[in-house]
Amino acid sequence: MNAYKKFGYYYDEVMSQMEYGLWEEFVLDYIKKDDKILDLACGTGTLLSMLYVDGYENLYGLDLSDTIIEIANEKRKVNRFQIDFSVQDMTNFKYDTKFNVITCFFDSINFLSQEQQIKKMFDCVYRHLEEGGYFIFDIFSKTMFEEYKDNEIIDDYETFKLYWKTQQVDNNKLKHTITIQEDGIDIKEIYFEYYYELNKLLDKRFDVVKISGDFNDELIDEDERILVVLKKK
Repeated sequence: MNAYKKFGYYYDEVMSQMEYGLWEEFVLDYIKKDDKILDLACGTGTLLSMLYVDGYENLYGLDLSDTIIEIANEKRKVNRFQIDFSVQDMTNFKYDTKFNVITCFFDSINFLSQEQQIKKMFDCVYRHLEEGGYFIFDIFSKTMFEEYKDNEIIDDYETFKLYWKTQQVDNNKLKHTITIQEDGIDIKEIYFEYYYELNKLLDKRFDVVKISGDFNDELIDEDERILVVLKKK
């Protein structure tokens, strides 16, 4: 399993380029103010923090990285947000409550290396959703896989430099090599992502509510990100 370690301390600055508002806007169509919401692979809780500011208070987030959750809790305390963060595996999480909505974004499902892990995740989601509850997630498309199979990003930030190289190492597998240079020290970490056909992620225990691409109303071949809304039967 991939779990951000030292890279976790740079996560927020690197992810600041993401348009979190698009994900929040997509979710708002399926949540009510009194809903209990769980975000899988929540990172440092940016999306949940945005929802809290907008009046949603029954918020939970989990992530496999203890570094990431440590940062999430620091942000929560500083801002006095009431959000429940925990270090858990999204394929084997446990809560003593059920949720109206469970989300999993930023192609986090693509970090699962086996279909069996995806099945375990869906089992957990199903057990923790109220009847009629929504599971909302995204994955990267074949188009994005092709674009990133031989890609390199070099970015200068205020206190560090980022080198991010992505290579295809198998038919459905991408290798991310991330190097952070700060104060003459190199921090290097490696992560893997896996491409899955969408039909592998359509569990029969859920009705398909919506499938779209790149935050549009429909899905076309050129879309890089596939967004899926499922409803527990």
